Amino acid sequence: MILLLLLPVLTAAAALAVRGAIVSARQLQAQLTAAQAQEAAGFALRQCEALVMAPVLDERAAPQPTPLSAAQAEQIWNRLSSWRVGVAGLRTTSIAGPGSRLLGQGQCLSQQLSDGAGGLRFVVTARGLSGDAQVSAQTGILVEGAEAWQQSVLRKAPDPCPGSTTPPAPTCTPEGWTRRWRVLISPPSTTN
Repeated sequence: MILLLLLPVLTAAAALAVRGAIVSARQLQAQLTAAQAQEAAGFALRQCEALVMAPVLDERAAPQPTPLSAAQAEQIWNRLSSWRVGVAGLRTTSIAGPGSRLLGQGQCLSQQLSDGAGGLRFVVTARGLSGDAQVSAQTGILVEGAEAWQQSVLRKAPDPCPGSTTPPAPTCTPEGWTRRWRVLISPPSTTN
């Protein structure tokens, strides 16, 4: 008789334990996909930064981007239509894991700024997607999976001794690149 009374209680306790395990597994999967997206965004950001900072051997052969104001650059990177595959200037990278399993994808845009400051300034924006992410080809909106956004501003001071072909004196050594980095909390919108 007591066993018959305890059976529903034990069944309810087991059901709650299974439900808790399922919720925990879903939370863990969400954290994993978010981490994959952050890693992909960071990887894409670093790749674009390296391309921006790479010395160009023949400046005449390199395409010179049209410098933009900070507001113009934001209007471009802050619009989801700029992040669709095939858009000019968008670079795409993939991150593979063991067995060539896709762990994430990254996209990045780099834009030269013309804000009156001496030297060079670029804004580099990256979007990271988890390995299971699906994005609408028409709108660029994330349909499934996780995404993360990162951005940096790169600055290179002007050469203190322009035109000098001799080995630079200590006062003529140009500074390297400086970098300001941030995570973008609000993703670009479809309305911009």
